Amino acid sequence: MAPTNARSLMKDFRASFRRKKVPSTPKIDKAEQQPKEEELAKLVELKENLGENVPSRYSDSELLAFLRARSLNVKEAEKLMTVDFNLRRFLQMDEFLQNPEMPQIILNKKYTVSGIIGFDKDGYLVRVVNVGHSDIKGFINVLSTMENFKLFLWFLENDRKLQEAENRKTGNKNKQITYILNMDNLSLTKLMDKAVLETGLLAIKLLQDHYHDVVRAAYIINAGALFSSAFKLFKPVIKEDLHQRIKVLGDNWKEELLNRIDADILPAYLGGNRVDSDNDPMCKSLIGFGGPIDESYYPTEFLQLDDPDVISVIVPSGGSLFYRFPVPAVGSIVRWDIESKENDIGIQVFLDAVVDEITQGKAKKRKDEDVSQMEPLTPYIRSQCQLCPEKGQTVAWFTGTIVLQIDNSYSWMSSKDITFKITVEPPKNGEKNHLNGTHHATKKA
Repeated sequence: MAPTNARSLMKDFRASFRRKKVPSTPKIDKAEQQPKEEELAKLVELKENLGENVPSRYSDSELLAFLRARSLNVKEAEKLMTVDFNLRRFLQMDEFLQNPEMPQIILNKKYTVSGIIGFDKDGYLVRVVNVGHSDIKGFINVLSTMENFKLFLWFLENDRKLQEAENRKTGNKNKQITYILNMDNLSLTKLMDKAVLETGLLAIKLLQDHYHDVVRAAYIINAGALFSSAFKLFKPVIKEDLHQRIKVLGDNWKEELLNRIDADILPAYLGGNRVDSDNDPMCKSLIGFGGPIDESYYPTEFLQLDDPDVISVIVPSGGSLFYRFPVPAVGSIVRWDIESKENDIGIQVFLDAVVDEITQGKAKKRKDEDVSQMEPLTPYIRSQCQLCPEKGQTVAWFTGTIVLQIDNSYSWMSSKDITFKITVEPPKNGEKNHLNGTHHATKKA
């Protein structure tokens, strides 16, 4: 069985040094993946099933990506599209992407380890990421798992926008991005931290589900024995089509990069001729090199148990709990704050179309809930809320009952001490009209 959590990854890591060398990855074709006859037939079937409920934000290429992410299973692709649509609204991604003053974005600008250097010889945008220089654990301590996810989406969405802008100039139809992942300065302590591994697993899943076709190529450089062993651990959770786009370059990585990127585009420290306006071969005005995040950014405000809206609960090992919060009106403001005392916890939010009767006092708690017929508002995440609380809010575009699943089914040894607060406030003036009462993800928007 493929490893799915940090504990199993660490176990395999210790044995990985005794295994054979990782085989080289297949050569990456120059042409983007073109739809095959079977894929086009499945696309027609998916659109027929959805009818008029295809959200206007999704192009045929994006619907194809959902199909590929689910091995052309039409029903599963439709479910994934629903999760994707709802997640973007739940996290208010459109507003987030349009506001460069968001605190998460400002934090990233200060401690970023990446940058855009231009376009490769085939016209694809190139982003360099100095992975080994990132304070990954710092970001996990400062931003919640959901907030880190939003920042991840922000990168991907902005890269796609830059590629689209270039296409308008050149007439190309490129839709993918080239990434250079620099593993220089990557340490064992940084790589094998449990929270870092869990976050990495989540990032891979989210990339493959929600941005299945965005990666044209990922060139990994300065990958020593440490990374090579770790890469073996992640291989089982990386799908074959993504794996074929990942190329771990050897000692001649500079020459390999120059085969794909002009020397005047490629920074000198990566083998090219380029220096920045400060004559710096590292091009630090273009590409970040991170650094430790100042602890003044770490969270200091936590839930107080004397707050009547705060719920404290022990989630048993191997079990889940469900809490229900009625949302009677479109435009209602839903706020959440979730904390764990010592360990991570699984979280997913669903929408039950039935509006529960509003009662005074604590939310309705259930040990079992059939969520199979409910609409998922978020994907399942393993939240590192023992480090940084999950805090946020959204404006309801639906009516019904929010069902919060707090999941510990993956942990058979440890119960989890969870404290949380969910509130549903009435719509602000004009908010309901502004949202126009969209109730389901599959309706046009």
